[in-house]
Amino acid sequence: MADKEESMRLVVKCHDSEEYGDLYGLNKQIPEEEIRKAEPYMKKFTPKTFKNIMSITGNPHGWMCTYDDVAKVEEALGITDTLAKRQEDQNKKREEYNKTRVYKEQAQQKIEETFRDAPRPKQKLSTLLRVAREVYDPANSYRDNSYYGGGHLFIITKKSIWYIMNNGRKENNWKLNNIEINDAPGAIGFRVDYSNQLHELIKTLTENNIYSGEVYIEGQE
Repeated sequence: MADKEESMRLVVKCHDSEEYGDLYGLNKQIPEEEIRKAEPYMKKFTPKTFKNIMSITGNPHGWMCTYDDVAKVEEALGITDTLAKRQEDQNKKREEYNKTRVYKEQAQQKIEETFRDAPRPKQKLSTLLRVAREVYDPANSYRDNSYYGGGHLFIITKKSIWYIMNNGRKENNWKLNNIEINDAPGAIGFRVDYSNQLHELIKTLTENNIYSGEVYIEGQE
């Protein structure tokens, strides 16, 4: 079933470090007479075809072509999911990822600057969570680590934004904690006045990941 749903394409089947480089073959079986439409650009390889079989990685059997002939084979066989298209899509994804990474790095730097010298008033985490408009949990760090004394949260209230840094591990200095957490040593919390600009930076850094309220405990379902 999966093979029928997958579009036909050329994929790297093996690599010859001495002569051919990457060799491309079809990702699915088709009749031999169909493959012969591309016979001017493909070759039926066996281990004996290669000068040095020890230089081969992958599967050295079957109809394959070199990178230079990929587009010709695709045209001969009517392949629409082309290597060029896939490479273009991959490049776009890589560019988008790099842009997102830069935006997040810039957001993190500005957020750190904002909270660096911010006041740390005493407060209960349960109170903050109760009055919060949104609570962001970057990469689920608080959900997955709070049970063990780690994790971070950004808590957005009507008038303030809090950065909560859990500080409950055995090696942490609990005297620094100004945020009370039920049944836990506590956390360090920084508070600044609400601003839409900071809120947007936090959304960027956390990828809009809202805290679910759950706590992950290893070994429990």
